[in-house]
Amino acid sequence: MSEYLLEIGSGELPYGEVKAIPAALSDRLQSFFEKDLSLPEKPAIQSFSTPRRVVVFIKRLPLKTLDRETEIVGPPLNISYHGDLPALPLTQFMKKNGILNHKKLYVINQKKGPYVAYKKIIKGRLLKDLLSESIPNIIADLPFKKSMFWLNKDVRYPRPVLWILSLFDGKPLRFYYGDIKAADYTYLIRNRSYKTSYTKVNNSKDYFKLISSSGIILENGHRRLFIEKELEIIAGKLKLDIAEYEDDFMDEIVGLTETPHAITGNFDKKFLSIPEELLSIVMRKHQRFFPLKNKDDSVKSGANLAPSFIGISNISIWQINKNKEEIENNIRSGYSKVLGARLADADFFYKEDIKHPLSYFVEKTKDILFYEGLGSYLDKTGRIKALGLFIAKECNFTENDALQFNRAANLLKFDLATHVVYEFPEMQGIAGKIYAKRAKEEGVVCLAIEEHYYPIVKAKKRILPSNDLSALCSLSDKFDTIFSFVMLKRLPTGESDPFYLRRAMIGIIEIILEKKYIIRMEHVFDFYFNNFFKERKVNLNELKASFINFANTRFKNFLMSLSSEYKPDAITSVIREDGGYDFYTSYLKIDFISKHKLHEELYELSQAYKRINNITLSYGNILDFDISKLVLQDEIHLYKTFEAVQRDTVSFLKKNDYYKVMNHFYTLVKPINDFFDGVLVLTDNAAVKNSRLGLLNNILNLLKNLCDFSKLSY
Repeated sequence: MSEYLLEIGSGELPYGEVKAIPAALSDRLQSFFEKDLSLPEKPAIQSFSTPRRVVVFIKRLPLKTLDRETEIVGPPLNISYHGDLPALPLTQFMKKNGILNHKKLYVINQKKGPYVAYKKIIKGRLLKDLLSESIPNIIADLPFKKSMFWLNKDVRYPRPVLWILSLFDGKPLRFYYGDIKAADYTYLIRNRSYKTSYTKVNNSKDYFKLISSSGIILENGHRRLFIEKELEIIAGKLKLDIAEYEDDFMDEIVGLTETPHAITGNFDKKFLSIPEELLSIVMRKHQRFFPLKNKDDSVKSGANLAPSFIGISNISIWQINKNKEEIENNIRSGYSKVLGARLADADFFYKEDIKHPLSYFVEKTKDILFYEGLGSYLDKTGRIKALGLFIAKECNFTENDALQFNRAANLLKFDLATHVVYEFPEMQGIAGKIYAKRAKEEGVVCLAIEEHYYPIVKAKKRILPSNDLSALCSLSDKFDTIFSFVMLKRLPTGESDPFYLRRAMIGIIEIILEKKYIIRMEHVFDFYFNNFFKERKVNLNELKASFINFANTRFKNFLMSLSSEYKPDAITSVIREDGGYDFYTSYLKIDFISKHKLHEELYELSQAYKRINNITLSYGNILDFDISKLVLQDEIHLYKTFEAVQRDTVSFLKKNDYYKVMNHFYTLVKPINDFFDGVLVLTDNAAVKNSRLGLLNNILNLLKNLCDFSKLSY
């Protein structure tokens, strides 16, 4: 069997692309081999990447593809012949496909009728020729987040392509990508020009040996493990611990290095007076260093920082072998100088901020625009306060909760006016909490300032607001943001979501489900637009429909991502297009229906519901009925059963006891079936007909308290 090695060398790739390209390239090649070629065996594809190179190594390849038979469909039969001779449409089809004898054609039946067809044998081709033709298109078809174009728009890549190594069984497989000709060499040493430091590659074994001896770690996972081990060893030697960091941060470091080498550094102890959160953000986010902390089991992870850090540098093995100590000292010195200057800035901004009371910054938010047409952040704060007090009332919060919310809402956005947040946007919310603590605000108020930006992801876990006050602040802020952009008709379409409105809506859903709040979407919408933006000439019905559709879609997608048990039919049977529902109660219903859908009770209820729905579909507005007009035994029995079920299920619905609701609803099934078997609904007597339809519609509305059974698929 043969093998193929491809290396695409380029300018340094963004770390997100380093992570994404290997899988994407493997998928494209796998699709190419499976769909476009006929191979006797599935090839083994391995893909790797570093900031400077993307590598694919394919084994178990045949020298040539198999012959394959394909069916080509021609023109319809009724226009293909004049008698026994081919007509013009058929002769053109034969000419196009090189068919010399029309007797080799046959007829097949398609959806639109009989057509002429031909079986064509496609001869196998040398695989190296097919790869040479196809690889440029496969590269161009990769789904990059952002691309650079040169020469023409068919040549695209996240960074300029500098070289391409392409070997089939150790021999160069030639093709062009733009103006770059694939060849049999690579580039290894970073500190020289790529034009003068190429290295010839004889075969795949030679290539991987060269890469390994150069200290380049091709696989992202292996590079990550190497860096984590280096951090552990160095921290152990220093008798310190690595401060907590997010997986995204490690992904970034992995994506920025191909020859990682850990180097320790120190900074002036005077900077330890800076809040630890700010110190960590300066080191991690701005300098990409790993902060170190003192070993102390009595403090929380991330606290008690030491005046030390570890940076991950790209150092080639030749540099290390030449003069390791001198190179490390030079890098360490550079790291410390750059970090020292950045910490000096942070220290200055922090000390400038704490000279002022919180009210100073609150007042300054009137000069910070939230978004054009939506006023300042001080205006947004006013909307958040009113909205939060309304939600607190809906959720039966205490008077003390409302007082605490009033204070917290005033302070939610003040830190946007601080020097620290202006310079270090990642401190948004965190700086507010720190400054509020210094101002002796209540602990829950300080926490709410940070947590109103939650949910967030920490250590691969979704972290939600920790208490009701933080949750109320978060909900109010997110609702205001969404409603504001609903008013501007800027809800996201397609993949683009520049204002993160989908994330905000998902956050609302998560908080409501976690805290078990009962908040009806239509009530919140109505309150908001009855109190804000009243001067705008907008169609509220259109805006409400747009918002409800947006919220319903997010709710449906969220639940389906939560569990494979939650199917679209169960979800759509519960949520309402008019927004007359709340997420938590709906979630409980969807959960119940999803787990009991195949039970006999729900199935028979759905059949009975559909019988009623079919006959009342055109009479849905008839809800009143005259009991005196119901004189037949079957309709009297149905009415009495309905009356009893309606009365008995009120308490069960309030308690969300849907098992008992289902069992009580189930007692309606036999009376409904008896009714349809023994009663003519659409009689000539209008009064009798309307009374029977009114009864049936009331039964439908009762059953809808659980779900719209007509939307359940069986």
